[in-house]
Amino acid sequence: MQINEIAARQYDWVERMGWHNKTVLEALALIASEVGEAVNECRGEAPTPELGTELADIVLRVADLAQWQGIDLAAVIAAKMAVNEVRGTRGRRI
Repeated sequence: MQINEIAARQYDWVERMGWHNKTVLEALALIASEVGEAVNECRGEAPTPELGTELADIVLRVADLAQWQGIDLAAVIAAKMAVNEVRGTRGRRI
């Protein structure tokens, strides 16, 4: 499944649940809370098996926000990757 399809499906599901009753700032705070949950899965010597689920939650919340805001996630990801490629290591060792 492509990222824009994931975004559309997630948006439709969130809409059916009636959860699009927040601001963009609140949506970003929810993404941050999912990042916090992912951090909790990495507190031991190795990440727990639940880390993947938490990463999926982050991606789904980001995808929903992008769809809601009319952002072509596939296009902006590709553009950002191209910028990163041109930037190179920016002084960092590889």
